[in-house]
Amino acid sequence: MLRVDVRQTWDRATVIVMFGRMRQGWELTKKSWGVIREHPRLLRLPLVGGALALVASIIIAGPGLFLVATDSASTTDDAAMYVGYGLIAIGSFVASCIVIYYNVILAAAANDALTGREPDLDAARAVARSRRGAIIGWAVVSAVVGLLFAVIRDRAGTAGRILGAIGAAAWGFVTFLVVPVLALENLGPIDAVKRSGNLVRQRWGQQVTGNVVIGGIASVLMMVGALIGVLGGVLLFTDAAGTVALGVALVVIGIVVAIASGVIAGATRGVFGVALYHFSAEQRAVGPFTDHELAAAAS
Repeated sequence: MLRVDVRQTWDRATVIVMFGRMRQGWELTKKSWGVIREHPRLLRLPLVGGALALVASIIIAGPGLFLVATDSASTTDDAAMYVGYGLIAIGSFVASCIVIYYNVILAAAANDALTGREPDLDAARAVARSRRGAIIGWAVVSAVVGLLFAVIRDRAGTAGRILGAIGAAAWGFVTFLVVPVLALENLGPIDAVKRSGNLVRQRWGQQVTGNVVIGGIASVLMMVGALIGVLGGVLLFTDAAGTVALGVALVVIGIVVAIASGVIAGATRGVFGVALYHFSAEQRAVGPFTDHELAAAAS
């Protein structure tokens, strides 16, 4: 009987903590979105960055995918597959650099908004241009670490998958403030990682399990958009009368919902990251956020 009571108490406590984090994430998302609503031009940055990254991927990585698929289908042993993989890697790297570049612009512009100034997008772009070397370096570091975790997950069995997942989560937590550091401090990529890690450890210690509870709503909406798109795709392949038009409509709606959710998620995380940076580096809350919210954001 005691064992059952302990388990029930544990379950209730878990549910309370889960709903507490959900409520906290909702409040943080609302406040981040409130900053964006006051300065709607901030939404352009993740949208433009994502669109340019997609174009770069299609132009560079697209032919690589074609070469790999063609070579695999023909089962020939030549250089085409290696060229294809090279193009895929280059396309992915260029896309990553573009995304980071626009995230730095967003961080610089969000810093204006959170400190009571009207965001100057031209000045924010100038900041990103002055950090081009650091941005490329951070893209290299991020790609190498990501590849290392992928190798660990693929080559070391179950233990490797566990270690890779834990390592990726810890890396994401430690480097959460890298983009604000790149935007607001004149540091190189390695020093930016060290700076981000020091700020996180000083403020939140080793609490890497919770990470920052923001963007969950946008993630759910992205999943909803994907499901709508998949449902539309299924309808397109049915022979029932009238389903083609409905399928096309659902695919379009799903794409729009997914893209809009991704843009909103990128913008809200960018705004919140700058607020978290100021709280960590300067021990002060900026914008609509409170000390309590920022102190508990990573728990």
